Amino acid sequence: MTHQVTATNNIDFSATGVDKILQNVAYILSTFVMSYPDKRQRDRKMERNIPVHIAKRRNTARIIDSIQRFEPRAVIIDVDYVGDAFVGKLEPVVKVIVNG
Repeated sequence: MTHQVTATNNIDFSATGVDKILQNVAYILSTFVMSYPDKRQRDRKMERNIPVHIAKRRNTARIIDSIQRFEPRAVIIDVDYVGDAFVGKLEPVVKVIVNG
């Protein structure tokens, strides 16, 4: 069965089974990842505005890597985005199948 998951800020500490796995995926989607630039990156002029399609690809790669690493029971089928890129808000929607 395919499940559609979005980010969440509500945690059900008594979740079990499939609900727990889906909640873990939603929590991974809600975490913000930011790397600290090293000195070489600070010295160069960093590109701040990147095209939306490149930002989506980078974020999709991060999402897939994070879910595979931290919740391997969820198999990713698709990653899509909803929202308005012109406003600067895109929310990932991940389709997964639960194994386990």
